[in-house]
Amino acid sequence: MRGMLAHKLIQRGLSFDQAYQISKDAKSFFHEQAEVSSESLMRSVDALIVKRYGKELLKGLTKELFPSGKQICVFRRNATAPFSKGLLTQSITASGLKPEEAFQIAFELEANLMKEDILRISKKKLFGEVFSIIKNKYNSHIADLYKLASRIDELDRPVIIYLGGASGTGKSVMSTFLAGRLGINKITGTDTIREIMRLVFKRDLLPSLHNSSTKAGIGMPKTLEKSARLIGGFCLQAQQVSVGVKAVVDRAVKEKTSMIIEGIHLLPNMQQAIKEGTKRAFHIPITLSLMNEKDHRDRFFERGKGNELRRKEIYLRSFENIRTIHEFVNLESEKNEIEVVDNEDFDETTNTLMQLIINTLQEQVNSINLTKS
Repeated sequence: MRGMLAHKLIQRGLSFDQAYQISKDAKSFFHEQAEVSSESLMRSVDALIVKRYGKELLKGLTKELFPSGKQICVFRRNATAPFSKGLLTQSITASGLKPEEAFQIAFELEANLMKEDILRISKKKLFGEVFSIIKNKYNSHIADLYKLASRIDELDRPVIIYLGGASGTGKSVMSTFLAGRLGINKITGTDTIREIMRLVFKRDLLPSLHNSSTKAGIGMPKTLEKSARLIGGFCLQAQQVSVGVKAVVDRAVKEKTSMIIEGIHLLPNMQQAIKEGTKRAFHIPITLSLMNEKDHRDRFFERGKGNELRRKEIYLRSFENIRTIHEFVNLESEKNEIEVVDNEDFDETTNTLMQLIINTLQEQVNSINLTKS
C-alpha cells in the first residue's frame, strides 16, 4: 500500500513529497509482480531513491523501513494519549487549511519527532510545533487562527455557534462535521427542543407549536395572503421555540460549555445574540441556504431510504412552503447582518464556515482584549 510505504519512508527521513513520489515509483516498479518480499522491497526502494534523488540523500536516511514498535505519547496535566495524525489533522483544518495540507503537516511532524526519538511530548509543545510549521510554511495570520482554534476549550467564555436555515439546507450534517473539527462536544437541534416543549405545552394551550413549520399558517387570520399566514405562523413558532433555545444556551453559558445549536427556528436567538455581544459568551450566528431551487429540491430526493421515505414525501409536498420560509430566513439574516452561506458544495462550504467561525471568533477575542487594555 502506497500510503503505508510513504509513511515509513517519511520516518526514515524523506520529505512528504519525496516519500509519496518513491512510493509511486515502487508501485510502478512492482506492478507486474503478485508478491514481493520485504527484503526485495527494501533494496528496490533504496535503488529508487538513488535513481531519483542521488546517493547523498540515501546516506542521510535511517535504514529502518518497517515498524519498530515506537509510539509517540501526548500528555496534558495527568492525562496521556497516543499521538494521532487524524486528530491533529482535524485540529489543523480549524485554521482554514485544506484537509490534505493539514494531513501533510501532521505527517511531517510525526516523522520529525520519530527521527529525533521524541516519544513523549506535551500537548502545549505539540501545538507550539504545529504553530511554528504553519507560520513558516504559510503566514502568521493562519498560524494565529490555528492557535485560537486549538484552545477554544481554554477561552474565558464559551463559544456558541448558531447554525440556522430552512429545512434541507444541510444544518444537521454540517453541525456534526464542524463540531468534530472544532472539538466541540455538544450539539443541540431546535427540533429536539420543540419536541420537549410540546410535551409540556399541550395543543390546546399552544396550538401553533404543534404544527410543522411548513404548516405554520394554520390558525392564522384568513384575511391574510397564504404566504403572509405561513410567515406569520412561522415567526410565532420561532418565538415560542426561542424560549427553550434560550434556556439551553443559558445553561451552556453558565457551565462554560461551548456548543453548536442548529435548526430552522433560530432567528430570534441569533438576533438576541448579536445584541448581547460578548458579555457572557462568544456568539457566532450563521444561516445556511441553498440558492439554487433545483439543488434544494434534489436534496430531499437524496434523503435516506426506508422510514425516511415518508418524511421525504412530506417535505416534497411542502416544498413551496419550505422555499417561502427559506427566502424569508435569508432576507431577515441579511437585514440583521447575519452571514448567509450557500451550501452548494459540501467541502467548499465546510472550509468557508471554518474560516468564517474562526475569523469571527478572532475579532471578538481581539475586541475584548482591546476593551481590557
